[in-house]
Amino acid sequence: MAVNRTTNVSCALACLALVLLAGCGEPERKKGPALPYTPDPVVKEWTEADFKLKADLPKALLKTNHGEIEITLFEDESPNTVANFVSLVEKKFYDGLTFHRIEPNFCIQGGDPKGDGSGGPGYRVPPEFPDMYHKNEFLTVAMAKSQQFYEMSGSQFYININKEPKGNAHLDHVHTVFGKVTKGQDVVEKIAAEKTANAKPASPVVIVSATMVSKRDHAYAPTGLVPDEEEKKQNEAKSAEKPAEAKTEAKTEPAKTEAKTEPAKTEAKTEPAKTEPAKTEPAKPAEGETKK
Repeated sequence: MAVNRTTNVSCALACLALVLLAGCGEPERKKGPALPYTPDPVVKEWTEADFKLKADLPKALLKTNHGEIEITLFEDESPNTVANFVSLVEKKFYDGLTFHRIEPNFCIQGGDPKGDGSGGPGYRVPPEFPDMYHKNEFLTVAMAKSQQFYEMSGSQFYININKEPKGNAHLDHVHTVFGKVTKGQDVVEKIAAEKTANAKPASPVVIVSATMVSKRDHAYAPTGLVPDEEEKKQNEAKSAEKPAEAKTEAKTEPAKTEAKTEPAKTEAKTEPAKTEPAKTEPAKPAEGETKK
């Protein structure tokens, strides 16, 4: 009887050992988020396959004094921004303008009629950040902003030249990415290699002409445009109120031939101090700003 009990106990222990070993064969599975799950925001990374699937996307050609750059425009994700860019191209707005800003491993920026980062077409376009938007990766094209017009963009744009895996990620969902260079990478890199002084190229980098290579069969007319002066007022309303300027009191002088006293004539106009508008530049990661 003792032998049978010992045998039974041994069998039970052997079975228990087998069960434990079987349980150790697979690591514990961690539960993920409940489906359906969509990360927010979603950043679209385009591949060559995407461009082939959307062969009808509009394309613009920039002929520069360094060579030609072809840009495929992301009309499906940023239709109004693309409409604005196409309309400016067709008005020959960009012809003769320059890339006024070059910062290695960051961006090249152009499209300013003043050539110093402070100009535009006279109006601003609201940004577009759809659920599926494009990130500021190498060779993508986005709209620039300035401190003066820090919510909207006009005509200035920049091409990302940061080759790091994350690119200029700090600008994602801050500046509207509306296209990508699909031909002329060597020209972009040639421009990026230009000698500069304070980010300004030593020799002018000129956009000789900008034309549409192809576009979809409909009119391109941007909507929701805000005149520069109107956005200035909106921005001023959001900023802290400045103390009222001291008023000049009118002097009274006795009349030489009449007993009348008249206040000294003063101009009724008040004009803001003339200051140079802030340049439209994409902000560097180190500066803590995300405005172009």
